[in-house]
Amino acid sequence: MGSLELNRRWVLAGGLWLAASPALGQAANPVVETTAGRVRGAAQNGALVFKGIPYGETTAGANRFMPPKPKAPWTGVRDALAYGPTAPQGGSAPSRPAPAEGAPRRYTSPIGGAPPPAESEDCLVLNVWTPSTTGKRAVLFWMHGGGFATGSGSSAWYDGTNIARKQDVVIVTVNHRLNVLGYADLSAYGPQYAASGNVGMLDCVLALRWVKDNIARFGGDPDRVLIHGESGGGRKTSMMMAFTPAQGLFHRAVVQSGSALRMDGQPLAREKARRLLTELNIAPRDVRRIHDVPLADLQRAGARASAGLGQWRPVVDGKLLPRHPFEPDAPPMTKNVPMLIGSNRTEQSVFLGLDPAVDTMDDAALAKALESWVPAGRAGEVIAAYKRLYPKSSHAELLYMATTDRGYFLDSTIQAERKAAQGGAPVWMYGFYRETPVQNGRFFVPHAEEIPFVFDSLANAERMVGPVTPQAQALADKMSAAWANFAKTGRPSAPGLPDWPTYNARTRPTMIFDEGRAHVANDPRGEQRRLMASFGSQQDTQSELPRPGQRGGDPPG
Repeated sequence: MGSLELNRRWVLAGGLWLAASPALGQAANPVVETTAGRVRGAAQNGALVFKGIPYGETTAGANRFMPPKPKAPWTGVRDALAYGPTAPQGGSAPSRPAPAEGAPRRYTSPIGGAPPPAESEDCLVLNVWTPSTTGKRAVLFWMHGGGFATGSGSSAWYDGTNIARKQDVVIVTVNHRLNVLGYADLSAYGPQYAASGNVGMLDCVLALRWVKDNIARFGGDPDRVLIHGESGGGRKTSMMMAFTPAQGLFHRAVVQSGSALRMDGQPLAREKARRLLTELNIAPRDVRRIHDVPLADLQRAGARASAGLGQWRPVVDGKLLPRHPFEPDAPPMTKNVPMLIGSNRTEQSVFLGLDPAVDTMDDAALAKALESWVPAGRAGEVIAAYKRLYPKSSHAELLYMATTDRGYFLDSTIQAERKAAQGGAPVWMYGFYRETPVQNGRFFVPHAEEIPFVFDSLANAERMVGPVTPQAQALADKMSAAWANFAKTGRPSAPGLPDWPTYNARTRPTMIFDEGRAHVANDPRGEQRRLMASFGSQQDTQSELPRPGQRGGDPPG
């Protein structure tokens, strides 16, 4: 048989129609059998892509605030060619107030891109990228950022095509319930709502169960599943480490800029729910009416109810989440799960740097800006320390570094230290230091900049990373390989990276990812870490009802 004839021949292998073509290597429209029915994907740049696969039933109506239900089987072949619905956004008070009308122009955030698909309460969908449906590859399961309030697994930054093809892994991204729909703790109003404060995370568990039951048909290995996420996704990953229903469904974990030590205590969570019913004018005895409230009305009420109390987020209920994720120590139930934890050098620039006034602030303005981040009367001490350590830095950069060290960086070191002290599976620490050139470099190393390097999706994120240069691509090659190899073997490594020691509280070795140079540093920013640690973590009080005069709310993301 000639080569031309082979190129036209179709063979059935592993539930997937494959075209025997050296140019394509896979069918243009592959079909895979899942436990609920067949799905049709598409070949894309050397990978097979399946978008918008439903893993659960709608969460509207009677299913609101209820644990998710697996998707009922369908007949025929379902197209998985486009992203599915986005979870309804909002429903929580913003972390920081929007600028007043007539206020000075603000800079454009480098985080952004094409809007996600339309919102719907029928949002339990996931996406899969794989090199082939044959084989047994490690799986990277991504939970998106946006705190617990916003976001979508459909962002172009999360496109798994390149990392799946180049690193020979399977990528999964997921949509799940958010904000008031995912985390309103109505348990005080009837046993049917016992899980309502955590149903958003139960959605993620159901998606992981889908992975366990189905991913082998997509060329994945259900016994090598890595969970990871950035910002709110890092908080979700931290949460899953202590979440009883998730145990056994994942085998490694990566927390990017979202080390969650605590979640809401039940008194705080129930106070939000009480306010929610009050806002909706629903008496406790009539709580079932909440299932019929129009979505827009429910979200507006959710935003008002959470104002001053922090966003809607998971609750320590004593059952699903028996304790805080990493307080007072690492959760025993995941002692044998290795972790990779890290943060970016100036995370807060993407939030604080939108105000042009930051670029021209003087000492007094810097002190005022720091007052809400450090204990009363300590801002001057912090400024003096950072000016001594960084004499050439602008006031804006000093603000970004100090506020980042106060939250994201400090909490990541606490989480890693507690994981290392557990004496089980190891933990590795990284720092991301690559400065973005966008907007003349004024954001330095902003929150979320590392995501396109991990996914090797730089071309989809030039708004954040700038032009795709050979140097930037080389860094993406290293980071995507390190994450993929961690999923494969339980140890992060990549060609061109030096040996990466495990983290410990004595020397604190940390891999620094920077353009042109990746290297290990012991206890980077150690003086800053010790100063911020002397104040305690900002999360120490965020999970409880705020006291009079106490700053409420969550860190951004």
